[in-house]
Amino acid sequence: MKKTTLFFIVVIIFVLAACSNSVENSEEIEPIFDIPQFSLANQNFVKEKLGEPTSFEDINYQTPSTGANNLLTYFYYDWDGYYSEFAFDDKDRLIRINIYPSDNKDSEFIKTTFEDLLKQLGITPGENLTKVADTGSAWRYQRVSEGIDEVWALDELGEEEIGTIKISFDVRPFL
Repeated sequence: MKKTTLFFIVVIIFVLAACSNSVENSEEIEPIFDIPQFSLANQNFVKEKLGEPTSFEDINYQTPSTGANNLLTYFYYDWDGYYSEFAFDDKDRLIRINIYPSDNKDSEFIKTTFEDLLKQLGITPGENLTKVADTGSAWRYQRVSEGIDEVWALDELGEEEIGTIKISFDVRPFL
């Protein structure tokens, strides 16, 4: 009888320990930035959300695959220590955001999984999410969600922190 009781106590302890570990591992990841709201937004919308850019410039960008010339307007921001670039096409549509977390020594963008990165960006992946590359130092996914064509994350420093994040709402000018 004592052996049976002892056995059940040990089993209950193991079950409780396993449950507490699964609760610890399912820690909720908080979004750092709400990217989907910016999909193809215009310059005024971005200014309303982030304020005036620290600087801006117009750039003639040549599409690598076609040689087509594109006039892009770049807004440069430094939000919460994250240097970022917002690229608008000639139709005043935000087509790409580049974020450089490596410039922020307190960056919260830690390289764990691509799914965790999407959560940090406030992105819910769509059913057509397609992996283009996962090299250990870079993630590149296309058809990420409705309104988000592509997300790249580069570990340029060889560490656990992400060095560059590129979010494209319209990837065509960059192909």
